Amino acid sequence: MYLDFLVKIPFVQGKITRRKKKDVVYIEYEYDRIYDPVRQYTFPKRVTIGKLSETDPELMQPNQNFLKYFPDAELPETKNRTSRSSCLRVGAYFVLRKIIEEYNLVELLGGYFEQRDLGLFLDLAVYSIIAENNAAQYYPDYTYNHPLFTNGMKQYSDSTVSDFLNSVTDDQSIGFLNSWNETRNHREKIYISYDSTNKNCQAGDIEMVEFGHPKVDVGQPVFNYAVAYDTHNQEPLFYEKYPGSLNDISQLQFMLDKAFGYGYKKIGFILDRGYFSSENIQYMDKCGYSFVIMVKGMASLVNELVLEHKGTFESKRVNNIYEYGVYGKTVKHRL
Repeated sequence: MYLDFLVKIPFVQGKITRRKKKDVVYIEYEYDRIYDPVRQYTFPKRVTIGKLSETDPELMQPNQNFLKYFPDAELPETKNRTSRSSCLRVGAYFVLRKIIEEYNLVELLGGYFEQRDLGLFLDLAVYSIIAENNAAQYYPDYTYNHPLFTNGMKQYSDSTVSDFLNSVTDDQSIGFLNSWNETRNHREKIYISYDSTNKNCQAGDIEMVEFGHPKVDVGQPVFNYAVAYDTHNQEPLFYEKYPGSLNDISQLQFMLDKAFGYGYKKIGFILDRGYFSSENIQYMDKCGYSFVIMVKGMASLVNELVLEHKGTFESKRVNNIYEYGVYGKTVKHRL
């Protein structure tokens, strides 16, 4: 995390280097050298101690490493700027605040978070949307030039953000999802688009992190998470997280039961090929759900049907689906 004041770039003969990355110039300090007798070469050990000021080439904005390696450096008694920018970026904030008001999110979340935590929770949600980032270490930079929901627009450090996220319990998450889905119109016919993905994890011993079937295999255990989305009203409904060893096919039936438990009865589902199996199709038929699902063409229950109609529609104008630039054909058949 970079400190909110400027200092002079240290003068240490042969130890200070500048490294430009994109539009930022980083100041690096060489704190050691290691000689490799095999290669007969000395490797410098460097650490970033700050980034160059945009207005003065002799000044830099320091970080914690600067305080570690230069503990006796003179620091300004008064900072050369306030903790907030004189110009706040308010456009996206106003739009998202209006959405929060329309969905009564403050009242819903207020049942599960204290006032101080509620403001920080909303700020983190808005930060992830505006900045398209969820890293806590960059949150203080966001608060510098954006309005906030916290009382007095109080700014919190990245360590406070991490502590807060670790304090959120499953009861709070589940309670909010229950309250959110209670407010939906259960009499309305909707189609739920459901999809999942997985993430590699290096965080260590976490219960739901297991070796499974990652989309990008880097040899690490993974966890899965999924989102269910109301395609008609364009609203997210609920999300799930589950162990990395479970595949999409086995997880689908749990999701169907969860949707029913939330009170949705007049529903259909839009699913990709990861959920395609005869067991899942039979289970959705048993529940009386309509569904649209991408098939696996090599699956035995549809392979013959696909081959039977191959070449009968691919170049016919009547079968052209103009909006998507493809050709298609509807076939009614009992699987």
